[in-house]
Amino acid sequence: MKKSILLLIPLFSFFVMCQNSNKKGETVQVFPSDTILMQYSFRYDNLRMPVLIGIVNDSLHFKVIFDTGAAGNRLDISDSFKNFFVSDSAFVQIGKFKKQMYIDYFRSYQSSFTDIEGLGENTILVGWQFFENKIIKFDFQNQRILVYNELPNVTEYSKIKITIYRNSNGNYRLLIPAQVVIQGKTIEANFIIDTGCNNFVVLSANHIEGLEIDTTNAHHGKSMIIGGLVPGFSIPADTIKIENLYVANQNMRISFNNTPNILGLLGTKTLENFSVILDLINYDLYLKKINK
Repeated sequence: MKKSILLLIPLFSFFVMCQNSNKKGETVQVFPSDTILMQYSFRYDNLRMPVLIGIVNDSLHFKVIFDTGAAGNRLDISDSFKNFFVSDSAFVQIGKFKKQMYIDYFRSYQSSFTDIEGLGENTILVGWQFFENKIIKFDFQNQRILVYNELPNVTEYSKIKITIYRNSNGNYRLLIPAQVVIQGKTIEANFIIDTGCNNFVVLSANHIEGLEIDTTNAHHGKSMIIGGLVPGFSIPADTIKIENLYVANQNMRISFNNTPNILGLLGTKTLENFSVILDLINYDLYLKKINK
């Protein structure tokens, strides 16, 4: 009898070790702490922009443009609402998340985004720092943003380190390196991750100086930047490359403006080709190509 018990002990130990080994191999599933509905496509202007629903000071309901290219812990709102506030800050709630933000008023008659069909004056704008210390996933296909407190499974994603860039105004921008191929020539630059940019990519005309790129058939017009409209043009591009990922299609055009900026803008028409996870805790960008 004693011999039988002694034989069972090593067998039981082996079973426990196997169970522990299986547990270590399992992928822990991380669930979002919140799911926020997002209006992304608009009927007019060929517009692609994440617009959420928000509440200011627990009472004022607004449409919220979530612009990762806008920096600072501030809320951009029309001066027509100035009488609703008694201080220079307000609480903004999007989904379950609430944050106190400084108020930055813009002149309603000079607004660029409130004229967009389906938005109007009852629209505010917040930048990436609203979700600072969170992890957010853009699901462009299902028009939603998922908010996480810790990183979900990113096994199938490419990881790109984000550089925090502080400009001369003291504002912080999220930068990643990328490449654009135009007429067989490669342009390398650092790009602001910019969900407020309704383009594939925007660069300064300085980036193509000396590259002998043919602009004979370029589309000329004006582009909106901070400070107003500036002259610009767009030309077809071959490829946009981010790490080992590519974006290419026959309708892809790159916009250039007449500013001396050294940084480019990586816009929504590029980002919508991916499942995008923005880790604002460790400052990493995760991308997985979507098969459309």
